Amino acid sequence: MFKRLTIAIGLLTLIPAVQAYAASKTINHPTITMKAGNRAGLQNVFAWDANCRTVSVSIKAPKPKFGNVYLYKSSFKVPASQSRKCAGRSVRGYKVVFKADKKVKGSTLIKYQVKSKNVDKTFHFRRTLKIK
Repeated sequence: MFKRLTIAIGLLTLIPAVQAYAASKTINHPTITMKAGNRAGLQNVFAWDANCRTVSVSIKAPKPKFGNVYLYKSSFKVPASQSRKCAGRSVRGYKVVFKADKKVKGSTLIKYQVKSKNVDKTFHFRRTLKIK
């Protein structure tokens, strides 16, 4: 089983007109320390519209050193902290997971981009992983 460090992308639910002033935003996440050959959950990515329906998201992740990034389709409950109206409703999205190569040690930087149709912005995520 992998460590679950997840963050919902509630930002993707904001009104596009409010977000239109900037074309992208970079978000740096805290470093994760892990063992070689293991998996680390990086983030849950999902979005919804004003009617609480799933909005598709696209994720692009270039291949990092020392491992691979995988996307797993999953269902998520909308958190009450992000939407009172949609709280508890299920939406579809992805779990972003990194799997470290076996017998490697060192640090690697994971970068990936997230886009959604309901926000006129690209989110760039960065996270360093220390592999022991």
